Amino acid sequence: MTDEETDGSEGFPEELDERPQRRREWSGPLRSIVLPILAVAAIVGVVWLVERGGGGSGGAESDGTGVVARPGGASGPPVGPRTGNLAPDFLLTTLDGGQLRLSDLAGRPVFLNFWASWCGPCRKEMPELVAESQRRRGSDLAIIGVNVQENANLARGFVEEFGMDFATVLDMRGQVAAAYRVSGLPSSVFIDRNGVIRGIFFGPLTPDELQGQLGRIS
Repeated sequence: MTDEETDGSEGFPEELDERPQRRREWSGPLRSIVLPILAVAAIVGVVWLVERGGGGSGGAESDGTGVVARPGGASGPPVGPRTGNLAPDFLLTTLDGGQLRLSDLAGRPVFLNFWASWCGPCRKEMPELVAESQRRRGSDLAIIGVNVQENANLARGFVEEFGMDFATVLDMRGQVAAAYRVSGLPSSVFIDRNGVIRGIFFGPLTPDELQGQLGRIS
């Protein structure tokens, strides 16, 4: 609030001339209240951003889950969510309470599928992914469903509904999805045996599109 609004001086110049100190009398108490409130709000905002992982940009949580550094240093292609780059490594909790780290699957082709239970296209796509998992049973292909920002009960209901027989991990804060620049669901990432991204697909996969992408890494 401005001084003019605070002291109600508009249209009353005589009163202002007689008591100019009224500006200080009103502004002092207001500042003593408003400034601490603004300071607290700023602190709360910073804390919120930290808890969100820097605005969802990735990084490990306090329990060690989230995006983690790849083992082996900086040799090889750069790490990043682009075809030809090394896939960003992550450690996430599985639906059964265990943990899964992407780099532990080195030497195997990996198919990551980002989904959520509320996502209509995910529901349309999932039966084909389940069928593909069953067709490839006994192969070394690792299919990993990455549930984005839902609790375990919602994710479990979806998994049971579609009979998903492959690993499901919980990206509770969306940090891994952010690291892979997932802007919509479903999204799929295809990673070869060396950990290099060979394909990224946004939207539901048709059977032909799925076979084409898997052909790049199998």
